Parts: sequence; C-alpha cells; structure tokens
Amino acid sequence: MAHLPIWYLGEFPAEDCDKAMSEFMQIPPKDASMGKEGDQLDHTFRNTTVRFIDRMHWFGLNMLSYGNLANQECKWGWETDSYEAVQFAEYNIGQKYNWHVDNFPLHGGETDRKVTVVCLMSDPSEFDGGELQLRLYGEFTPPLKKGSIIAFPSVIEHQVTPVTRGVRYTATMWLSGPRFK
Repeated sequence: MAHLPIWYLGEFPAEDCDKAMSEFMQIPPKDASMGKEGDQLDHTFRNTTVRFIDRMHWFGLNMLSYGNLANQECKWGWETDSYEAVQFAEYNIGQKYNWHVDNFPLHGGETDRKVTVVCLMSDPSEFDGGELQLRLYGEFTPPLKKGSIIAFPSVIEHQVTPVTRGVRYTATMWLSGPRFK
C-alpha cells in the first residue's frame, strides 16, 4: 500500500500575496477567538489578530481550488460541499496558536471541517519563530516560503509557534462537508 501524504504543497506568486494583503489590511482587525461559535478567548492558548475576507474574494476562491486539488491528489477523498471565508491572521511578537485541530468533533453540527488550507503571506526573512508545525506520529515543520500553500486534513494537530521578531501573515480557509461517520 502506498503512503498517502498528510499535506499538499502548492504556491501563489508573491505579487498575488502582496495584492491580496493590501486588500485584506483594509478590513478592521479582530481579536482571534476559538471554538465552533467563536465565543472563547484565551490568549495563553491563542493570541492572534484576524480579519475575515468575503467568501467570494478572488484569493479565497483560488485557495478553494487548492483545497479541492489537495483532497484529490492526496487521495483523502472526503466529501466537501462548502467552505468558510478566508481568515487573514497577523502574528506579532509573542503571538502564537498552541497545538489544536480545526475540526470540532463534539460540536453536534451537521458538517465537519475536513481540509485546512493555509497560505503564508509574508516572507520568512521578515519574522522569526511563527513556524507552522504539524503533528502526526511525530512533529513536522513544512518548508514554507512567501506564497506557499499547504493543505492538510483538519483533524491533524498543528500549531504556530510564538513569533520572536517581525510579523507573520497567513490566509487560512476550511473546506467542510457532511459529518464524519
């Protein structure tokens, strides 16, 4: 049996990231929350500033294409029929997001997040720390550069380590579908 990848890597041109970032920065920022209803604030666990982008924004639609491609190419084969608006995140010095999964298995809703799609919007030379790490039978730090797209199953545990210099920007979206059975 062939090994199935736990992530998919693609890439946006840096100029597309710059254009999208200038548009995203026009949206008022919010303090990031957690939980299915977004009603939990805990800066010891997650400390991030976010902006939510219109679901039909050109950048998000391109991210959706990458998420669908990852689901196909990695042979996860999950039924997805919806997606969430892009969350544009800003991590300043000291900000982080501890180990977590993006699926909420006990939420009781009708759908589950199945594919997480993340684009690194800033150049890694502009910040230290802020690494995206995934954990499944070991910890992995994917080699991301500005414009890198990574897609992975939303049930995979991951974190963003604290930023120690500069600012890290990412765009994230989730593809969802009928509940896992």
